[in-house]
Amino acid sequence: MAVRTTLGENLETKSVLDGKKAVLRSAYMEPREEMQPGEILASALGACMLTMVGFIASKRGENVTGTELAVEPAFDEGHTRVVRMDLTFSFPASLTAEQKEFYAKAAQSCPVHNSLREDITYTTHIK
Repeated sequence: MAVRTTLGENLETKSVLDGKKAVLRSAYMEPREEMQPGEILASALGACMLTMVGFIASKRGENVTGTELAVEPAFDEGHTRVVRMDLTFSFPASLTAEQKEFYAKAAQSCPVHNSLREDITYTTHIK
């Protein structure tokens, strides 16, 4: 399935997955309600990483429901590419420190993370 993106006025875009109704909007100019494309990239990374955490947890018979991941992208001086991603995992209190470490590391095996440039720096915090 293809994602079709249309450019609107004021550098706003609308993306739709073929055959689906959900719409993802982006905006570049201020004021804006939607995310900018770099923020959508961070969102895709977060969604992929947490999906991987959930998948692995289900295989291990562990519950990670409620886990949150804050992803903050940092750009180079020219704002031409992402150079760093700051990741903050917030796991359920029921998990041990070892489980939290395991899942934070396992999240890095997700396809989006594996598709990003290798020179992006990742800083990981675990709560």
